[in-house]
Amino acid sequence: MTDAQKTKLQRFIDSNAFQGVVLGLIIINAVILGADTIPEVREGAGPWLMAVDRVIIYAFVIEIGLRIIAWRAAYFKNGWNIFDLLIVLVSVAAATSGLAALRAFRVLRVLRVITVIPRMRVVVSALLDSIPGIASVGVVLALIVYVFAVIAANLYGPKHPELFGDVFEAMYTLFQVMTLEGWPDIASQVAKTHSRSWIFFLTFVLIATFTMLNLFVAIVVRVVEEDSEPVVDEVMEGQAAIRKEIRALRDDIEELSKRLPPAS
Repeated sequence: MTDAQKTKLQRFIDSNAFQGVVLGLIIINAVILGADTIPEVREGAGPWLMAVDRVIIYAFVIEIGLRIIAWRAAYFKNGWNIFDLLIVLVSVAAATSGLAALRAFRVLRVLRVITVIPRMRVVVSALLDSIPGIASVGVVLALIVYVFAVIAANLYGPKHPELFGDVFEAMYTLFQVMTLEGWPDIASQVAKTHSRSWIFFLTFVLIATFTMLNLFVAIVVRVVEEDSEPVVDEVMEGQAAIRKEIRALRDDIEELSKRLPPAS
């Protein structure tokens, strides 16, 4: 394949029409995978669903093949392309296998939406970049839960062994409290024997839930903003270039209009 043919193929693959077809196939495939879990639909249209599912898999294989042909070795230098390739390989293995557990991995094809839509790649990249910050906050949060668990085990363990019998049970109970799932029931149960326990639970909720958990959100939001800046800058640079070209065309038109002889 000549360089001109490769360039033409690359433009075709990068075109909005091609990307729209791939995105449409991914959405159709997601609907089929979900419908296949409904017994009534599976019994009535199971063979048709599997036939369409196979066709979509072959379409994905062809798409990946075209991308490899178009970019050759450069295709494997992009992490998102590797991610895309692995998903398709797993999908092929899942579709051709008779194991039900492996066939369940067909749903991973839906993740290809991330590689098709650039904005989603920004979000995923931001989540990956925020892992170190999230891990640091997670360690601090674990220490806070551990400290409060030791305190709760000593204060409330003798009267409520099912909740705070030891440090591990206390940590599990406090984790429930931290997620705000049924924590008023736990607090009211402890309050029956310890009237001032509300101070403990209120302090823990304020520190662990309203402070530490919100730090996770703050870290992700900050990283998303940082990763979005290059994309926004690129769009703004493109708009500035377009405005510059429009101004140049307008100046050329005005210059030509001055050179034209006046209409008789």
